[in-house]
Amino acid sequence: MENSLNIESRVYKLIGLTPLLGGSPASRAVRTQFIASKAPSQELMEEEAEGGVDLEEKGVTVFGRDVQDNLCIMGYHIKGFFKEAIKATSAQLEVAAVKNKVDTLIFVEPRYIPLCRDGKPLRDEDEMLERPLRAETMRGPRTALQSSEMINDPWEVTVEISLVPNKGTGKSKSITWDTIETALQYGAFHGLGQWRNAGYGSFRFERLEEQE
Repeated sequence: MENSLNIESRVYKLIGLTPLLGGSPASRAVRTQFIASKAPSQELMEEEAEGGVDLEEKGVTVFGRDVQDNLCIMGYHIKGFFKEAIKATSAQLEVAAVKNKVDTLIFVEPRYIPLCRDGKPLRDEDEMLERPLRAETMRGPRTALQSSEMINDPWEVTVEISLVPNKGTGKSKSITWDTIETALQYGAFHGLGQWRNAGYGSFRFERLEEQE
């Protein structure tokens, strides 16, 4: 008996409205520990841990690099965005258990998503952005410098999003393409990467026609 899994996929282009900051730790040790929780295999974990610049500084965040040395964001950054965006708009979307639903129903390809400008992949950041971070500690307020690779707008990434068909319940509506596109609209207000709460990494989106 032949079964088929009916999963629809759509391709979207995200177009940057504000500068984007790298969101991966520059330190290989920190990056390896972080990626260990995201990579589905040991091979991918080792590959992605190597995919940054050779800096061991604390307080520095960078973009990933693919095998062609292009600047990239990762597919799990997009999934993380969906978790934030759908939760933030849950009063409108009426979706509960957002994290579990995004993890099991929404899938993003490719894993390495090249950052482009005018259709050409970027290989170098435009500049480094330094900003102070303030925190209240047991010893009182402390200030440290955070430094991030930055690319200026406009930038763009192209992603393929797949959605597993699902049903709503009495406590939650289903995840639909309307849900996904409403979340993508939220990206104009709260986007991707470091310091997105300060307006960095915001974007608009376009749905691309299916490629033959």
